[in-house]
Amino acid sequence: MGSRCRRKDSRAALALVDDAKALQHAGVFAVVLEGVPDAVAKMVTDALDVPTIGIGAGSHCDGQVLVYHDVLGLEDRTPPKFVRRYANQRTPAIEAIGQFAADVRSGDFPGPDETYHLSAEQAEALALYGS
Repeated sequence: MGSRCRRKDSRAALALVDDAKALQHAGVFAVVLEGVPDAVAKMVTDALDVPTIGIGAGSHCDGQVLVYHDVLGLEDRTPPKFVRRYANQRTPAIEAIGQFAADVRSGDFPGPDETYHLSAEQAEALALYGS
């Protein structure tokens, strides 16, 4: 990497720190850093009094977040570098949604167990109004 590129990256990192400070001054309760090099995320975290939340920003943030689709492996796309999959739920999820759709189409869902019912007394009282 040439010195010109390094200067540009350094300026961008310092600008990010300045922007984060401005957000804090404006009253934010946290700052999310996404896809930021870990050293830059550390600079931002160290410069702020509000928490930083990282998504692909390394371990120096105050907290971490991942999209649950990525954590659970609900998609078959190649995830971003910062994603760690904790499960592969794509096939079971597709099967579950398919079963739900089939139950709705057949009239099997909702059934009596998934439906709220009036008590006999309430039903009788309402029947009087309908007469």
